[in-house]
Amino acid sequence: MSSPGPSVRFSFQTKVLLPVLAALVLLPVITLWVVNRSMTKQVEAEARQTLNTAEAVFRQTIDFRARDLLTRFRYAVNEPSYRSIPVLLGSNDPLARKEISKFLGERLKDYGDDYDALIVTTPDNATHVAVRPGTTGEPSGWVGATAALTRTALAGQPVQGTLEFRGQVYLAVAVPVSDLEGAKTAGALTVATRIGEATLQELRSLTGAEILLIASDMLTASTLHQPELPALLPRMLEPDATVEIHQEHYLALSNSYDRRGAQGGFRYVLLSSYEQRLRELQSTRGTLLIVSLAGVLLSGLVVWFLIRRITLPLVELRDNAEAVGRGDFTRRITRFSDDECGAVAVAFNDMTGNLQASRADLEKAVGTLKTTQAQLIQSEKLSAVGQFVAGVAHELNNPLTSVIGFSELLQATSSNPKEQEHLGHITRNALRCHKIVHSLLGFSRQHEPERKLVRLHEVAESVLEIVSYDMRVNNVTLVREYAAELPPLLGDSHQLQQVVLNIVSNARQALETFRRDGQITNRTGDTDDRVWLRIIDNGPGISPENLKKIFDPFFTTKPQGKGTGLGLSLSYGIVQEHRGSIRAESRPGVGTEFILEFPIATPTDAAPVLFRPDSQPPMPVKAAKLRLLVVDDEESILHLVQEILSSEGHRVETAGSGQAALELILRHDYDVIISDWKMPGLNGINLFQELLVRKPEAARRMLFMTGDVIKESFQQFLKQHARTCLPKPFALREFHGAIAGIVSLR
Repeated sequence: MSSPGPSVRFSFQTKVLLPVLAALVLLPVITLWVVNRSMTKQVEAEARQTLNTAEAVFRQTIDFRARDLLTRFRYAVNEPSYRSIPVLLGSNDPLARKEISKFLGERLKDYGDDYDALIVTTPDNATHVAVRPGTTGEPSGWVGATAALTRTALAGQPVQGTLEFRGQVYLAVAVPVSDLEGAKTAGALTVATRIGEATLQELRSLTGAEILLIASDMLTASTLHQPELPALLPRMLEPDATVEIHQEHYLALSNSYDRRGAQGGFRYVLLSSYEQRLRELQSTRGTLLIVSLAGVLLSGLVVWFLIRRITLPLVELRDNAEAVGRGDFTRRITRFSDDECGAVAVAFNDMTGNLQASRADLEKAVGTLKTTQAQLIQSEKLSAVGQFVAGVAHELNNPLTSVIGFSELLQATSSNPKEQEHLGHITRNALRCHKIVHSLLGFSRQHEPERKLVRLHEVAESVLEIVSYDMRVNNVTLVREYAAELPPLLGDSHQLQQVVLNIVSNARQALETFRRDGQITNRTGDTDDRVWLRIIDNGPGISPENLKKIFDPFFTTKPQGKGTGLGLSLSYGIVQEHRGSIRAESRPGVGTEFILEFPIATPTDAAPVLFRPDSQPPMPVKAAKLRLLVVDDEESILHLVQEILSSEGHRVETAGSGQAALELILRHDYDVIISDWKMPGLNGINLFQELLVRKPEAARRMLFMTGDVIKESFQQFLKQHARTCLPKPFALREFHGAIAGIVSLR
């Protein structure tokens, strides 16, 4: 029997060193794998979020372009030249068609390269197409491509949409064209503008992403010019696709633009490069690998020389390394000696300290990014709401004028006390609506900073008018304690309103969850050379540590998404610009008081121009019967004014546009000419300037009225020409007083 071979024996140091070395190699590998996987997912998530943000900006920009195109041509078709086209088309006269071609060709030339086709269609399907030179497609093809939009417009409804034609994507709108009398729809105007590479380059600068347009399953336009794009297109249309283009990695997002309320649609692909992030990730992996290898080598040497001393410290090192692998960068190793083992502990602590600092910086950067993104979203929402409110409020003034005027007319003629009471309710509530509309117009419009004489209690009251309903439904009582005679200050009323609104809104939000019998008091007064406003609430108050920071930018105690922390910071800046001061006093559990102080205006400060006197205007002089002309594009206003003046025996004529009024004034003499300021075509100012040249005595008899906010430029115009403007809505006494003032100047 052969003797057994010699067995392999390992020293104790080798037995310990090999497992320890294996562990030291394995741990960094696991750490690298975990960190690499986590960072890879984070890179992809950030790139996807960037791509989603780019898509939102892309769709909003396309929506804005479509709305802007529709708005432009809804007003353009009111021109007499457009209204006459359906009549010329219906005549089947070759000369008429030639005239139409010339007109539409000149319009395309005036519009520049932004528009590709103008199509006019009558209800009996007579059409005329004008195409910009160089645009593809036969006229008949354009008619067929836009047929759906045209049918909607012929039904009297403006419509916007997109269409694919001849391998291109177009934004298109169709608007109804009224007949020459404006009584009915006589045709439709359809406009198409191509979304080409120039447009995509503009969108690329806004979104930060590469953009591809797809028409008929083919690539029609792109901000990238690489030959492999058509071949990669099917891949890019897949969900969550990633593609490599010219050795650069992109995330792809494909979708269809199919906006509700519009017609048509098209497909698009957005590409966001994350190549730079991948390279940074690779660099980080290399650095971690080098650091890990160095740590393994150093630890192996230490274990080989100091097995017994290093055994227990290695356990501690392993435990802390595992914690770091799980993301706990707060772990530290106690320096247990002054030799190499102690150096390992110091190196490990430095590494985790650096990682902890890096993560803190990253979290801070991500927090700042989220805050900025929330501010941008909130700013866009406020801008959109402001534009909507301004448009609605302006449009309400004309019907409010009719409601107030006709209700006062009925009051003057009715002998039934019950009807008188009901009509009084109508008038008072309509005037209340007017005050709210006026305040909303002031808040929603953007104003250049201007300094005028304003009274602090009027600023506070304009804010309370807007928030009064919100306060009532939230069980908050508004208390007004205004000084009887308060000197004015020199300031911008809109900026000061924003300050008061910020403070009152914060108080309401604090009271909402604190108590059911909330109260906000606005108190004004003056001391020496300053006027002050105190806004006091009985809410939960502000803690002393937070009270020191309430005016700091981005400081807020509200939950995420409920506030940006900029309201009081901006308010502080506005007050400082007005040479004033703002401070807060608070007692937790009792309430908070904000004190605003401003210097009183000096006698040299300019006084504001007043357009509606505080005193009651005189009743009209009825001794003489007058001949009057009323000019307004609102039929209800024309009917109201005609009823008021005709009932007093005056001879009243009306005109629905400035051009029609000019023709009447040049043929006849009128004692008073009442004209709206803002009208399509020849507006009130243009009419006045025409009369100054052609019939000056008629210009001196003009009385303006408007439902819009009177701007600074229009105030200067009224002051320069010594004219009066009556704001809508107006009461009968104000209307009679304004006419009496014009008659007294003859």
